[in-house]
Amino acid sequence: MTGAGDISWLPDLEAWPGPVYLKIVDALADARSNGRLQPGDRLPPQRELARLLGVDLTTVTRAFSEARRRNLIDATAGRGTFVTPGEPEEPVLDLSMNIPPAPAGINLPGLIRTGVEGLLKRSSAEALLSYHPGPGSPAERAAGSSWLAAAGDRLPVDRVIVGSGAQALLTAVVLSETREDDTILADALTYPGLIGLAGATRRKLAAVGDDDEGMRPDDLEEAARRHGARVLYLNPTLQNPTASVMPEARRRELARMADKLGLTIVEDDPYRRLLAAPPPAFLTLAPERTFHVATLAKCISPFLRTAFLAAPDAQAAERIAAAIRGTTMMAPPLMTGLACEWLRSGLAGEITAGVRAEAQARQEIARNILAKGFTATDAGLHLWYPLKSELRSAELADTARRRGLAISPAEEFAVGPDFANGLRLALGATPNRERLKEGLQSLASILSGAPGSSRPKV
Repeated sequence: MTGAGDISWLPDLEAWPGPVYLKIVDALADARSNGRLQPGDRLPPQRELARLLGVDLTTVTRAFSEARRRNLIDATAGRGTFVTPGEPEEPVLDLSMNIPPAPAGINLPGLIRTGVEGLLKRSSAEALLSYHPGPGSPAERAAGSSWLAAAGDRLPVDRVIVGSGAQALLTAVVLSETREDDTILADALTYPGLIGLAGATRRKLAAVGDDDEGMRPDDLEEAARRHGARVLYLNPTLQNPTASVMPEARRRELARMADKLGLTIVEDDPYRRLLAAPPPAFLTLAPERTFHVATLAKCISPFLRTAFLAAPDAQAAERIAAAIRGTTMMAPPLMTGLACEWLRSGLAGEITAGVRAEAQARQEIARNILAKGFTATDAGLHLWYPLKSELRSAELADTARRRGLAISPAEEFAVGPDFANGLRLALGATPNRERLKEGLQSLASILSGAPGSSRPKV
């Protein structure tokens, strides 16, 4: 058992980046993980540890507080501080959940409260408390058409569908446009919601090769013919997880190839409004074959479980509406009503601008802390950090979790066994910029100690 004055488990803190208190916590987590500290081992008193380390007492107090939050240590009055016997609790710093940060300069909870209260006063209770099965009311579809116009021309309402989030609309597209055992083509690293959806509906996924500009048209043609696929899934703007933005020229090449092959395009486009000047959407380049899905959850808040779909024509929209009736039934009337009011008033645009400003600030924090070589844009909600092959991203994610940090390894996004090694870091889930800095500094510390990870592979 380690004695109360023993700090041999602490490495040279000067060699680790980040705040000193986090260095102590990370070292404690590592020592418990590798067995240098055992459950029940007693730690030095805080004053003694501060003296041994040559730091002030406040630093050690803050480190112990964070370690207790992570369930690494516990204290008993009169006896001291001991290493806990259980596993660390769930990470307290979340870089895995890809949600928008609180918009800069806007009290979003306050807007939600007043918005719901106002909606209840102005709207018919019967309308809000009834079933609204299908594609949405004409007013809701018109609001959706206005929102979707950012990706192209204003659409007739009979081509617009309202759904309870992007996943519900993607489910409806998959069910209406494919059959069991059909193959859907996608990037080798793609949205995990699609992977889960394919498994749940017994559809297959096949990866299409890419290069620096995104999916390759020649590989798309080969994959489509090899698998007999009829549907292509794309997330071309701030792609999840790689944060890449497909250039216009490549989009046009893929649109021509999809036309040649007779492919239906499913364009998942949750992040478009975070960019000041995004390339044209496939909805504009290939409207006759594109199902375009745009959710409010990624540019406003997950609180609004509302998304809009543009279908190639009215008949396709009817097929989607039928699939919605058979799965999620409808979009929630209260949330959809509030979302549409914010769209009509312009408040949705103001909130999105606030989210964009906060996302820009958080991307700048990441640039100042992490080593160069990652993929990001000025206003994205996430970034992609490539890794050298010496350490798989899943192993690094396990190490991070033991230190109280949640990150998303490439394996969570992989279609098949051949995929790039790296991490997706979501920047919006931490409650403020200071907590984000702590999380990124902790990750930088982990990366600096990983085998072969002194520099990311560019």
